Amino acid sequence: MAESLDQNLRCGVCARIYSEPVTLDCGHNFCRPCVLGLWGNLEDTVSCPQCGQQFPRRELKTNQLLATLVTSLGVLSLEPSPVVSGQRCQSHWAEPMLFCSKNLMLVCPSCLARDPDKRKSLMPPEEAYTFCQEKLENSAAFLEKRLEEYRLAESSQGARISETLELADNLQENIETQFAKMHQLLSEQEMKLRDRLTEESQGLVQALEGNLKLVSKRTASVQKLIAEIRSLTDTEDRDRLLTEIKNILQRSDLHQEPVLQLPGMSVGEFRGPLQYAAWKQMLSIVSPAPAPLTLDPETASPCLMLSKDHTMVKRRTKLRQVPESGRRFAFCAAALTTEGFASGTHYWEVDVETSAGWIVGAARETAERSEEVPLTPANGYWTVRLWNDKVHWCRDRLASAHSCADAKPQRVGVYLDYEAGQLSFYDAGDMSHLCTFFDHFAEKIYPFVFPLSGLEPAETEVLRLFHLRL
Repeated sequence: MAESLDQNLRCGVCARIYSEPVTLDCGHNFCRPCVLGLWGNLEDTVSCPQCGQQFPRRELKTNQLLATLVTSLGVLSLEPSPVVSGQRCQSHWAEPMLFCSKNLMLVCPSCLARDPDKRKSLMPPEEAYTFCQEKLENSAAFLEKRLEEYRLAESSQGARISETLELADNLQENIETQFAKMHQLLSEQEMKLRDRLTEESQGLVQALEGNLKLVSKRTASVQKLIAEIRSLTDTEDRDRLLTEIKNILQRSDLHQEPVLQLPGMSVGEFRGPLQYAAWKQMLSIVSPAPAPLTLDPETASPCLMLSKDHTMVKRRTKLRQVPESGRRFAFCAAALTTEGFASGTHYWEVDVETSAGWIVGAARETAERSEEVPLTPANGYWTVRLWNDKVHWCRDRLASAHSCADAKPQRVGVYLDYEAGQLSFYDAGDMSHLCTFFDHFAEKIYPFVFPLSGLEPAETEVLRLFHLRL
């Protein structure tokens, strides 16, 4: 009974038992001093603090019934103690009565007079205490999840450093082995590659170590912040919780940024046909030497015409009459080479100088050829293509293309390391690295060519498998 009367006899502005209760024209009741304080020196229309109805004049009607009830029930000791003992409004140094859930701060009647829109987000301290505890619990749950991510990243970064150093050692050994037979003639080129490898590996290690320090620092910061939150949520000191929540949540928001993921090393630049790139004329000691491949007519689309020696291919306007074969491409104008690879390291080049558009690369033996599928690693195709005069590749298992070179190469080199699962592409003119795929090869891999059709097919637009002749 007393609690019900307590709630019904409180002013909506100051949250205290009515003092000089008055009724506005809209029917809502308030303390006379509270209403006059809210209206202040306003000369224009005034409004109800609860419903917002506007009045052309200040007309306050004394609510004698409420005044009598307040006086008669005084024996119930309904007058509350200060809402937050010892706290004062930061803006007006008045006793705060309510809590703003939007700005996360205590407010007083003067605050309401300045910003009437705040009333929608106000709540009594008892409700605010529960509200703030829930906010802090949510923040702690988020931070605990982020802490776990930081710990995993911390462990991952440490492993990445070891893997990077080990990979750098393996690449260093590969460079030395490749250059052993022509070290006397090519020592300068070898040193250049060593220096680039050392610079990149050290730069990456330094970046990883810096990132590791940052993650460790963030981990310590989150642990400290969680401890503060736990201390705050477990305390019975409402004053402290309501006062410190805003600062803690702001600090929690600083950890929204995800863990930085650094790129890996440019493996394709250091593990490839390095001897051929440095001294192409020394074919007798180059390994692997450019493979003298030929195209397989049984795989060629009816849209294609092959040269007599099966080293060149071009599009044609009319379909050829060809025997049916399950190995033939039906959904795209492509062809495979006669020779495929199921082990070892191999290198070949495709002359694309006269073609306005092309796709070259490799395909697994069982890749789909009769139905239209995206030419992606997931479907057994590892390719690069000339698109809008730039070279693009699908660097993941999706069909989205990414640029890997701005210049248009005249010849594309392809390097396959079957056991390592590496397929690298180069601009064969200067052997600059274009891109590298890593995958697990479980069946024979065949070189793949696909001349794209132009607006007007030209006799000179051909793709040619390059044969090195000294």
